[in-house]
Amino acid sequence: MSTAVSPKLWRYEAIGPKGPVQGQAEAQTEVALDQSLAREGITLLRAKSIPKRSNRELHKMSGPDLVTFTTQLATVLGAGVPIVEGMRDLGLRMRSESSRHVVATVVKELESGASLSGALASRPKSFPAIYRSSVQAGELSGSMPEVLQRLAEHMEWTRSIRQTTVQALVYPAILGGAICLLVVTLVTFLVPRIVKMFPGGVDALPWQTRQVLQVSDALTGNWKMIIAGLVVVGFGLYSFLRTPKGRLCGSGFLLAIPRVGEMLRMFATAKFAATAGTLQNAGCQVNDVIGLGGAACGNAKMAEAFASADRRIRQGASISEAFSKERLMDPLLIQMVAVGEQAGDLGGCLDKLGEHYDRELPRIVKWMLSFLEPALLVIGGLIVAYTLFAAFLPLLDMYDKL
Repeated sequence: MSTAVSPKLWRYEAIGPKGPVQGQAEAQTEVALDQSLAREGITLLRAKSIPKRSNRELHKMSGPDLVTFTTQLATVLGAGVPIVEGMRDLGLRMRSESSRHVVATVVKELESGASLSGALASRPKSFPAIYRSSVQAGELSGSMPEVLQRLAEHMEWTRSIRQTTVQALVYPAILGGAICLLVVTLVTFLVPRIVKMFPGGVDALPWQTRQVLQVSDALTGNWKMIIAGLVVVGFGLYSFLRTPKGRLCGSGFLLAIPRVGEMLRMFATAKFAATAGTLQNAGCQVNDVIGLGGAACGNAKMAEAFASADRRIRQGASISEAFSKERLMDPLLIQMVAVGEQAGDLGGCLDKLGEHYDRELPRIVKWMLSFLEPALLVIGGLIVAYTLFAAFLPLLDMYDKL
């Protein structure tokens, strides 16, 4: 009884219809690889077998590559190019080997008779559920180029929102870390050395100075235990937040913080509006629109609220009525959904809401930072001033006695 041999992974150099081509592909032998490439109009020049374990990164297309691929595919299909031929050419032009490998896999699925949404389902890590659902709706409605273009715009918008959030938090994080480092340096290094200059022992020092020295002794005498405790607590918190219950608790805690929670709720609502608008205009069913849009909002607590509203909709409630039952829902979202239902243009209203948040969110982030940065400076300044005051207070007492 013969045992099937798994295909090897080959890195190859070849000549395609548009010039030199480099990539990776699976085949039993180099001859089989040559034959496979020849069917695609590619002439193999040289190939080298490589270990499959080095190919793990080839199982996912990166976010920027997915945006580029979607935009180019929309252009190709809009120009009337057959989908298999168009995707094959796009795959050869992708910048990374990972993306070329993913597209090549999808092309093989298409050649075997699968639909585009079915072929994309073979790579769920590269093409998320919202992507596949939108493509399926585009196939049913016959408006694939328009759907793909909207998908590309939506993904680019989502990425820009994420970048705006990260950039907004970088400076406060650096500032807070610098203040903490300065305070620890003062308490553990500077203050003890200044205090040693004064006679009379610790009992003769002012209570403020003794208080700072106690903190210094606790940090310097137990620093190993403190670091180990922080590592254990950090790892435990990280592991807990990766669980469904942990994500719910963490997002619920952040939403309860004044101002911060309001901003995070707006971020989640903006992502929902953009995602749901894309799905609605692509022709998806309303339950898919709410379910996938809620899952893509980026906040576990808000996603739970959207899922609860989706269950009410499945039981016969209108979308605006289901949303109004949820405490976390933005009143503006409820109002716009109600208008969209009455006018029969839910997708258009969701798009307008997304455009509103697109303009409003950068302003709110900037406004939040205008308070956060001065607050960090004031708090850090007060801590540093108190530490220095406690360090030099014995000197002032000695001066008064003289």
